[in-house]
Amino acid sequence: MNEAIFGLIGVLVGSGISWFQSHWTSKKESEKSARYLAIRVVCLLDKYMEECAEVVKDDGLFEGKRSKQGCLEPQVKIPKFPNYPEDVDWKSIDHNIMFELLSFPAEIEDGNRMIDATEIISMAPNYQDWFDERRFYYCQFGLIAYKLSDKLSKNYGIKKKKYNDWDPVKDFSAELRAVATRRNHRTEEHKAFVKRVLG
Repeated sequence: MNEAIFGLIGVLVGSGISWFQSHWTSKKESEKSARYLAIRVVCLLDKYMEECAEVVKDDGLFEGKRSKQGCLEPQVKIPKFPNYPEDVDWKSIDHNIMFELLSFPAEIEDGNRMIDATEIISMAPNYQDWFDERRFYYCQFGLIAYKLSDKLSKNYGIKKKKYNDWDPVKDFSAELRAVATRRNHRTEEHKAFVKRVLG
């Protein structure tokens, strides 16, 4: 009887040790996968954020001059959001961050559609509506990219990239406030015009 009890205890202890080793190994692998994913994606987000800043700073002038027709023309192409790496395990990271990362490209597509729609109604020679719409969305995309990169860096122990003479959050936020004010003013002007026309 005692031998049977000791045998059962031995089996349970052995199973427990085996389960713990398997669980610990699996957890370590998951942590490594999460950190690898974070490093890869942080690099993409930082580069994309810098490209957003170039769009925001685009004033439509080529070497300080307008086009031959006297118009402003974009000097910076809208950046293509980089494809996420395929060799990563998305299940290894926090699910909320995963959702934010995977839904970000769709937000960018929506914003680009709004920018394209504004191009139709924007007027020469300044195309102010269109340039402001680009700035409005790319300030937001730059801020989102920065914040996602920051979350990944903090959660997975990655050293955050430093910018000596540039504070991305401060610059994007200041420009976003300025553009939002101009957009709101124009919206009021459009409403007043429609009211005058329709009576």
